[in-house]
Amino acid sequence: MDKVCAGIVTYNPDLEQFSQCLNSIIKQVNKIYLFDNGSNNVDFICNLLRNIEDITVFCNKENVGIARALNELCKMAYKDGYTWIVTMDQDSICADNMLSILRKYTRKKNLGIIAPRIEFRDNGKLIHETRNKAKEVEEIRACITSGSLTRIDAWKKLGGFDEWMFIDHVDNEFCTHLYVEGYSIIRVNSAVLYQRAGEMKYLSLPRGKKILLPYYSEIRNYYICRNTMYYLRKYKNILIIDMR
Repeated sequence: MDKVCAGIVTYNPDLEQFSQCLNSIIKQVNKIYLFDNGSNNVDFICNLLRNIEDITVFCNKENVGIARALNELCKMAYKDGYTWIVTMDQDSICADNMLSILRKYTRKKNLGIIAPRIEFRDNGKLIHETRNKAKEVEEIRACITSGSLTRIDAWKKLGGFDEWMFIDHVDNEFCTHLYVEGYSIIRVNSAVLYQRAGEMKYLSLPRGKKILLPYYSEIRNYYICRNTMYYLRKYKNILIIDMR
């Protein structure tokens, strides 16, 4: 039987959202690993965790980035003999049966990640979802890390997440690296993760219409631009093959 655990990265989380995330995953796994990336409210985080059994918490003094945090979670899980880890953002919420559905596919060979359908929401309103309604299970090329059930042996073979990237496109790079090493990624559309739609702002249009667009800080825009160029250069041969 495959051993499955959960890993959560926190960085100055909204405590109400984080509590919802925690409550949604704690019922579905026997073990949780948490890596805090130098949060200002780490004492409040620890207070929320004080009565939870089977949770290992690592509190870092500074923010070392999402890639390093994910690697530390996987290292702890690997050391304790887990074969799969579901990685979670601090504001993601699992459907009650998400893990039980994803676990049905862990025996398939050459799978690097088993991903759920993602419903991106803003104040409860559905903004976008990743789904092919014609298929229950579909092979995909990339997915976000939140909600992804990742094979730990595959993570180890790849040498982990690329820590130079720090944040942004870390998930894309890891998924492409899996593809290069011969692993596949599937999405199971009956398994659902509810994801906050990130930093969004409404843009007013003529005639009173509004559209919701991503809005990022200057530092996030820097990493998005830097890592996009890095990713394209790192995998340029793969991208050329894909476009043929």
